[in-house]
Formats: sequence, structure tokens, C-alpha cells
Amino acid sequence: MQDILTLNFAVDRTGNEILKATREWAVAAGLKPSVYTHPIDYHGHVVGTNIVLWDYIRKGVPGMGDVAMHANTAYSVELNMRVSAPEWDNKEIRIVLEENGYFDGKKHTYIGGRQTEFHLIGQ
Repeated sequence: MQDILTLNFAVDRTGNEILKATREWAVAAGLKPSVYTHPIDYHGHVVGTNIVLWDYIRKGVPGMGDVAMHANTAYSVELNMRVSAPEWDNKEIRIVLEENGYFDGKKHTYIGGRQTEFHLIGQ
């Protein structure tokens, strides 16, 4: 899901356009995504291209989501996926992820490296 989202990052594409393209690609692939990505700086959330907010998970964000993406900007890639867990009688669960990255105008890079495995707490 991270790849689908960040491959849709493009200079001059609005957050709402990125959201629409991302959701269409993910749903066509049979995924059940929720995306809520926002720009960041040293102090957390900042003004810039919003790729949806919690209140607007599927609709886009009027105003802030119409801001075009720029090169050399940072984003908190926040999203979750709903999947069935066979271990729990196929109950649907959410797998949640938040990682910060940098968009140079051509590609997105994870600032602290990309998480590649689960961090299990307790058993």
C-alpha cells in the first residue's frame, strides 16, 4: 500500500488527485485501504498538500486537499489496511503504519529507512 501511495506522488498533482488515484489502484488490486497522509516539518503537521484527513477518508479534503504537491517536501505516510486474520476466525483487523519520508520531486524516500518487519510486543 505504501508503494501504491508514494508512486502516485507527483509535482503539481493535488492531494485529492493522489488520493483518488491511490484508492482506485488499491481497490482494483483487491485491497481495503485507508490513507491519511499529511505534510510534516520539524514540528509535526504543517501547511501543504494533504492527502486526506481522518474526517474525509474516502472523499478528499476540500481546500487543503486541492493544494499541489511540490518537490523537496516531507510527508508522514500514514495508512492502514483491513485484512482477514485466519488465526481469529477470519475476523477483519487493521494493520496500521506511519512512516516519514521525503519527496524530491521524482521519488519518495523513507527518512529513517523503510520498516520491513513487524515489531511484536509480548506474546
